[in-house]
This record gives sequence, structure tokens and C-alpha cells, in this order.
Amino acid sequence: MEKFKIAITQIGNDATSEELFRQICEDPAMLELCTPVVYDSTKSEDVAFRDLSEGKVDALVLTPAFAPLRPVESVEIIVTDKTNFMPLATEPTAEDIVKLRDILERDFDLRSPRIAIIQEGTVQNPNLATQVTEEQGINTYGPYTAERFLAEDAANHFDGIVIVGNAAMEERIIQTITQEAPACFYAGIGSVVTMVYRPERTGKTEEELTDISQLTRPIYTAIDIIRNRRFYDEARKNPLPKLFRDKREDRKKDDAPLNKPNSQNEEQF
Repeated sequence: MEKFKIAITQIGNDATSEELFRQICEDPAMLELCTPVVYDSTKSEDVAFRDLSEGKVDALVLTPAFAPLRPVESVEIIVTDKTNFMPLATEPTAEDIVKLRDILERDFDLRSPRIAIIQEGTVQNPNLATQVTEEQGINTYGPYTAERFLAEDAANHFDGIVIVGNAAMEERIIQTITQEAPACFYAGIGSVVTMVYRPERTGKTEEELTDISQLTRPIYTAIDIIRNRRFYDEARKNPLPKLFRDKREDRKKDDAPLNKPNSQNEEQF
């Protein structure tokens, strides 16, 4: 089994954080899957991103020891053991649903994913889910309110969920549906970048890690995504080379007639 090099940025200088990293390095199951590479300087993210772009590591796991550098043009996906959330600040469009579908298929190996929309307040296009289902062929449902979504235990029925609302609603939904630590994944870019989940918009970014699962979840998520992408891309390569050459194509390229007349009525050998 191939072992991946997983870069991990500074996890903190306190004894608790150091103990968590020691547990990671001593975990036999973890070491069978990857080689952790820790960056402990104050500018560790800059160096780690550079090594990632140069192919020195296979994926990058960011930690909240300081404000993270979110990759430009990335799409935030919150990964839980139940489902995957895509938080949005504004009402989703069909393009957003298509983008999430593509992420779920390539990065999470989910074929024909079921997608839900959670949105509070006024909905400008209440028929979006129906339109996307009919026009794009993506199984889309909603919009749900947070209360209805939780009351129906709907998280178990969907592979991806677009959530439009404030950070407090997002946090309440995630804490209600799972007791396990989530992970953050920055999708839509060439590299694999995950992060220890923190509700950034609620002012908790400087809290230290206290549970090893907070760190192992984004590491395992990164490993799974690397594998899923390779499988997805490999399955879509054309393994069959062209076995013959059609001379008519060459003639068309040269703007030559398909049947060149023999003015001398001589046989050609």
C-alpha cells in the first residue's frame, strides 16, 4: 500500500498539542497509511504550501494555531461522518449545485449524489431544487429549514448539503447530527488541502487542540481524497490507442478530394 506524505502545520506549543502529535506519530494504523511531516515555525503555512505545490508532499493539513491561509478560489466543504456540507453566504444557484455534485463524485467517490438545501428566511427561488433535478439530472431537494432538517433526521438521506445561513446555525446542525470531530476540506483546487474544523466566524480560531480525533479526521480525509481522485481520473482515461489509420482523414486535412481521378487511365500499384 502506498504511503503518502501528509504535511501538518504548527499544532501549537502547549503540552497538550505536543502530546496529540506524539500520539499521531506512534499510531501504527496512521503510520501504515502516511508519513506525517510537521512544520513548526511561525511561517509554517507558507513553507508547507510551497512544498505542496512542488510535489514534495501529497496533501496539506492546516491547524488553527494561527489564522489559516485559505487557498484562493477554493470551495469550503465540512466533512462529517454523516454527510458533507457546503456553506454559502448567499442563496445557491444551479452552478453551485453542479459544483458540489462534481466535488462529491471525484473527491468522495459518491456516484449520483443526493443533495439537499438548507436555507432560513426569504427564498428567492423556491423551485431551484426542482429545476436542477429536471435540467441537470442532479437529485436535489429542499429548501429545508434547520428545524425541519433536524426533526426529520435528514442528514442520513443526503450525500451533500448546501447550507445557507449564519455560523451559529451551521454549528448547531453539525453538533446535533454527529458527536465526532468534523474536518474542513478546501475543494475545487488541484492540491488536496484539509483543515482541523473550527467555526471560524464565531471567534474560536485560537483554541488549542484537545482531542486527537480533531487532527486525525482531516488527515484521514486527505488520504481518502487522494485515493478517490486517482481512482476517478484513472477510470476516465482512454486505455485503447487508435489501432488503424484512416487515410481519408489525412486527405481531408490536406483539402484533397477523396477520389483523385486518374487522367491517364493507368492502374496504380
